[in-house]
Amino acid sequence: MRKSLLLTYFKIIIVIIVILIGLYFLYNFVIKEYNEKEFETVKTNMLLIQAKTELIQQKVEIKEKDAKYIGTQLKEKKDEPAIQNLINNKIIDLESKDSNYYCLDNNNLKELGLEEISISNYYIVDYKKNDIIYIDGILNENGVVVYKLSEMK
Repeated sequence: MRKSLLLTYFKIIIVIIVILIGLYFLYNFVIKEYNEKEFETVKTNMLLIQAKTELIQQKVEIKEKDAKYIGTQLKEKKDEPAIQNLINNKIIDLESKDSNYYCLDNNNLKELGLEEISISNYYIVDYKKNDIIYIDGILNENGVVVYKLSEMK
């Protein structure tokens, strides 16, 4: 009687261990799928923004009437912690003559005709290099945090 009871407990423990291992793998699969979808969504949004801001840059460059950069110059927000993080990690260089950074918030995205894109903070556009920066960064498939659209391709 004691042997069969001990064997029953052993079987229950084995079943619980198998269930926990299965849940672990299921959890990792779901997280990986979610991260991949989030990455693709951010990348798609950045590509849409890039297409619109490239047109604006071209209009400003040829001095088309009423053409101006959309957004807030990054220099006005340089003291914010998120911007300081990008500066400290050498993602952006405010002193560079090869860059022209502007912040795009939800109102600016609407102005660009991108109402379907919404962000809690803002994106940064470099009008000279035509690159878009996601200030929160996102993990790529290699587990590395990337910020720039040019790093995602």
